[in-house]
Amino acid sequence: MPQMNPQLRFQHVHADHLKEWFAETLAAYPELHSRPIYLRKVSMRYSTMRAQPVINWQFFRRALRHYRVDFSNHTEVTVHVKVRELPKEVVVGWFAHELGHIVDYLNRPWRGMIAFGLGYAFWSRYMREAERRADTIAVDHGFGSEIQATKRYLINHATLPRHYKKRLRKYYLSADEIDALIAAYEEEGEMPDIVEI
Repeated sequence: MPQMNPQLRFQHVHADHLKEWFAETLAAYPELHSRPIYLRKVSMRYSTMRAQPVINWQFFRRALRHYRVDFSNHTEVTVHVKVRELPKEVVVGWFAHELGHIVDYLNRPWRGMIAFGLGYAFWSRYMREAERRADTIAVDHGFGSEIQATKRYLINHATLPRHYKKRLRKYYLSADEIDALIAAYEEEGEMPDIVEI
């Protein structure tokens, strides 16, 4: 396990392997090392995992802003898929995607973060672009195979609800698109832009 980032905090996370995997994933995001980052287990109705800024006084100063990755302790999805029981590659891919969102948030002023939240909540095209951008950032940080593993696991998991799989196909990069992204990156030496928000 890499040396624990002093800015990393855990809230209600009891599984040591999840703490270790999150710390390992975060280590590949040097732009986040100086930021307070929380991994938190909470009750969420409509998500399994999400990344958000912490709403406190630091929210209004980009340089001081705190961020958190939440994962659900009970939802319709986690009845079928418990995060703590997933294979490492799948969980790391999920963490990498969420940290990709946080990288995307870094240069947004507080007004931009509010606009982002509204766009994400009310416009499906905006949500799709944000999710695809997070995948792209994760691939750019070396997590292409893990992102693929996460997509394939969730799409092929027989007991997941159909509406959840439909949402995955609609808003996120497919495994084939990720393959193409990795190939383009290896060929060109830099990550091509998939979306611009």
